[in-house]
Amino acid sequence: MQTVPEFILFKERLVLSVLQLESRIDFTPIDLSTHDGLLIRSWYRAPEPGKPVIVYFPGRNGDIVGKPSHLFDLAEDGYGLVLAGYRGYGSNPGRPSESNLYRDATGLLMALAENQRAPDGIVLYGYSMGTGIASYLAPQIHPRALILEAPFTSFGDVVRRQAGPLPLWLVRTKFDTRSRIAKVDAPILILAGQEDWVTPPDFAETLASLSEGVSRLQIIPGANHVNIIRKGAREVVTGFLHALQPATAFAAEP
Repeated sequence: MQTVPEFILFKERLVLSVLQLESRIDFTPIDLSTHDGLLIRSWYRAPEPGKPVIVYFPGRNGDIVGKPSHLFDLAEDGYGLVLAGYRGYGSNPGRPSESNLYRDATGLLMALAENQRAPDGIVLYGYSMGTGIASYLAPQIHPRALILEAPFTSFGDVVRRQAGPLPLWLVRTKFDTRSRIAKVDAPILILAGQEDWVTPPDFAETLASLSEGVSRLQIIPGANHVNIIRKGAREVVTGFLHALQPATAFAAEP
């Protein structure tokens, strides 16, 4: 049973499988059989030699076409790209929850490793709610890099910022990036909008202070929660990726 904060978090998810519409990028479906008998579809584009695969975890509305258009540009430049599907989003069955989103995402990365679909490593990229999933995976799989766009320290912090003090039992979903980011041993890019009232930039500043030495913080002037890339972060992401050091093939830990 969902509490009120969880209902709000997951209520605005897309019901249309947008990647079944026409796209300028050719994707291959990856169908994951989950622990509870569902079939969850994500989408994959292979990298050119020497390029990592960017694994993108979207925000709570599940937009994996309109929002990450800059990643489509990077795919055209040879980067691999995975658009992670969520249970209950698009045409995928099931209902989302924090624990099941973690399990599904872990299974997706294991499928990439088992089928050698990321021979030059992966970059985990999360936007908004997706930053909680990316930060969960990063300490476990040792990616080439981690990108957090419009992140929050924890879901509880977001709820308290929006609604004021609430009993802890009302906020069972954690998405606790604050407790994980110091365990990430890869370069981290943290992007925030100066005018973002959904996940204000002080969340990003806190995460950067907890990962000092491996993270780079970029607060984009004039940007809000949805236009960080359009307001100037596109070039920041591209430069960050181009500066990554070569890596060995990605292999997920069991």
